Amino acid sequence: MIEPPARPSMGGQVPEDTLARAVLTFCLDGADALMYATIKGARGAAEALRLVIESRPEAADHDAAMRELEGVFLTGLSRWGRKPGNRALQVFRRSVAGWHARLRCLPSLDWHGLDGWFTMDGVQWLIGPRDAAWPAQLEDLSTHKDWAAPLCLWGVGSVDALTSCQSPVAVVGSRGVTDYGRSVAREVAMRAAADGHLVVSGGAMGADAAAHWGALDAVRQRGLDAAGRTVAVFAGGLNHIGPSSNLRLFEAIRANGGALVSEMCPDTIPEARRFLLRNRIIAALASTVVVAQARLRSGALNTAGWGNDLNRVVLAAPGDITVPHNAGCNRLIAHNESIILTSTTGIGEFCHAPHEPQSLRAKPASSGPSQSAGTGETSGPELTDSQRNLIRAIRSCNRRRIRATPDALLAAINTAASKTAAGAGTVGIGQVMADIGALETLGLLRYDGVATLAKRQ
Repeated sequence: MIEPPARPSMGGQVPEDTLARAVLTFCLDGADALMYATIKGARGAAEALRLVIESRPEAADHDAAMRELEGVFLTGLSRWGRKPGNRALQVFRRSVAGWHARLRCLPSLDWHGLDGWFTMDGVQWLIGPRDAAWPAQLEDLSTHKDWAAPLCLWGVGSVDALTSCQSPVAVVGSRGVTDYGRSVAREVAMRAAADGHLVVSGGAMGADAAAHWGALDAVRQRGLDAAGRTVAVFAGGLNHIGPSSNLRLFEAIRANGGALVSEMCPDTIPEARRFLLRNRIIAALASTVVVAQARLRSGALNTAGWGNDLNRVVLAAPGDITVPHNAGCNRLIAHNESIILTSTTGIGEFCHAPHEPQSLRAKPASSGPSQSAGTGETSGPELTDSQRNLIRAIRSCNRRRIRATPDALLAAINTAASKTAAGAGTVGIGQVMADIGALETLGLLRYDGVATLAKRQ
C-alpha cells in the first residue's frame, strides 16, 4: 500500500526517505547536482545512501557496490535529461571519494538511529520532497544544469509557513541600504503580507531585515489569521544563525507563525560561498522577486539572476543615479533584467489575488484503496492536484496521438489551466519533472523520455 505524504518531524521519528536525504546532505559540501542525479537514478534516497555506504573502500564487496552506484548515477543523469559520459563518470568518482570521507564523521553508520542527532533532539524539524509540507516550487531548481534542488530542509518555527501561499514574494537587497532602500523593502513586504502572501528573504541586516519586519507589521495590523507569514533562509546550520543584531527579529518571526530554514545540516558554518547557494532557494520559493536597493556587487543581484533563470517575475526599485547604493537596481532595469517598480503600492499588480494564509492539511491515511478524484486510478493516498493534472495531461496526449514528453505535458497542463474559471497560474517544467518522478516511484507511470501510464491492476 502506498504511504501518504508524511508530516514533518517535530521531535519524533523522521521518515526514512527524509532521514536518508539528511545523511546524504551531510556527505556534501554544498548543493551537489551529482548527488541529486544519484538519488534520481535510485529507488529513493535510502537506496542511494545504502550504495554510498557499501561502496566505501573498507567495506566488503565494495567494487560491486561501486559499479552499481555508478550505474544508478548514469541512470539518474538520463532521467534528468543530462548526457551521461566518461567525463561525468570521472567527476562522479572523485565526488564519491569525498562522500566516503564525510561518512567517517558520522557518529554511526547505523543511520536509522540518527534522527535525534540530525534534528538536535527535536529542536529543529526536518522535511523532504515526500513530506506534505515540502514547497513543490523548489523542484524548478532541477532545470538548472549546475545546481539542483535541496535534498531536504531543516527549520524552526511553523513548518506550515512554507506552504501558506502558492506564490510567495521574495524581498531582497543590500545589507548597507539607505533609509530609502529600507523603506521600500519594508513597505513592499508589509503590503504583500497584508494581502496574505508569504514573504521570503535572507535574514541579513539591511533590506532583508526590513522586509521581515514589514511582514511582521502586517501580522500586527491584521492578525495571524489574515496576514501572510515570513520565512528567512539561511546559508549555514540553524544553530549558527546570525547576525546577532537580528536575534530579536528571528524570535519575532518564529512567534508570529513564520519559520527559519536552511538546506544545511546543523553545525554547518555559513561561509561566504554558501550565501550564493542560499540565494537560489530564496528565488525558487518565490513567484515574484523584488530587489529593494542594491549596489553593483550586492548578493541581491545574484538572487535576481536566479529569479530570471527560474522564470520568476523580477522587480527592481529605481533610485538616484548619483548614489552607489542604487546602481545595482538601476542596472537591472537598464539591461531589461527586471521590471521597474514605480510604487510600493503597486506590488499587488504583480501578485496573485489576496487570500488568507493556507493551512497545511494532513492527508488521512486510507484503510484501503481509494479512488483519486478525476484520475480513475486507485491508490492509497489522494494524489496532489499537480499529479492528477499530469495524469490528465498524459491521457490528453494519448487521445491526440502526441508523444507525452515533458514539454508536451507542460503545454497540455498549462493549456488546461488557462481554461479553468479559477484562472490558475502556469506551472514550470521543474514541477512536471518532479511529478513524473513521484508517480514513477509510486508505480503509476513509466518514464524513458516519454511518460506512459501503468496498466490498472
